[in-house]
Amino acid sequence: MEIDRKELKRQAREAMRLPNPNFWVVTLVFLLMTTGLSMVLSVIPFTPGKSGLSAGGVFVNTLYNLYYGVVSFGFTLWCLWAHRRLDPGLNSLTQGFSVTGRVLLMKINIYLRILLLTMGATMVAAILIAPLVTTNPLSVLPAVLIAFAAAVAMSLRYALAPYLLADHPDDGPGAAIRRSVELMQGWKMELFKLELSFLGWELLNGLLSSLVIFFFLQQAGLFHLSAFTDLAQFQLTYQAVVNSPVVSLWTAAVTLPLSLWLIPYQEVSRAAFYDARLRWQRESAPTL
Repeated sequence: MEIDRKELKRQAREAMRLPNPNFWVVTLVFLLMTTGLSMVLSVIPFTPGKSGLSAGGVFVNTLYNLYYGVVSFGFTLWCLWAHRRLDPGLNSLTQGFSVTGRVLLMKINIYLRILLLTMGATMVAAILIAPLVTTNPLSVLPAVLIAFAAAVAMSLRYALAPYLLADHPDDGPGAAIRRSVELMQGWKMELFKLELSFLGWELLNGLLSSLVIFFFLQQAGLFHLSAFTDLAQFQLTYQAVVNSPVVSLWTAAVTLPLSLWLIPYQEVSRAAFYDARLRWQRESAPTL
């Protein structure tokens, strides 16, 4: 079973150009609603508690993650409708709030499933290689690779759940998760190869971010030889620069042009994969 990835991506690029407002306007609003809000929240001072964590900060971060899950579902709706030539508008970004409970239950359920299954695979791998660690520290690498592979496999397993919930919201999040598992049986590698085809663009985006961070680290003098004499101070300065709101703002600004194109391109391509999988299922179903 194979899906023509080039054709899916061509369809995605074509579909992105059709809606009004344009894809980059919708993506910009989405980023302002999510990344922009996150930047604003990051400058709010919270008093740390005895454990070093701030109760207010933890609460706000948790609330933001829940909010992000709902808004990202709205963006998924826009991409799915764009691929289907339904001409979605900006209001699609807020459609997730009409089914907030179902979206959050689905995302939390998927997160816990991935976490537990990944931890289980990691523990089994750790038990198997434990006798080798004392003689060869590098033997821990297989456990790390197994954990990573398990997390990727589980993510692919549930990848179609948001689209299924979008198509059948009344069936609930549990049904969306079960149907995603069924649809992805034998198709996980196809979706993985589709995701892998964007690796070059992801690396370019990462390179742009790294260049911005490198520039600010250089301005802070961390690449002078004297900076390495006090490693503790070096680490503190490095963390302060990397976590600075100014650096985050510049990083977002430099990567924005590429992100405005790449984010919807990836998501519309995933929607195209979902529709292709549904079409293949219908065509392969036995006729009575």
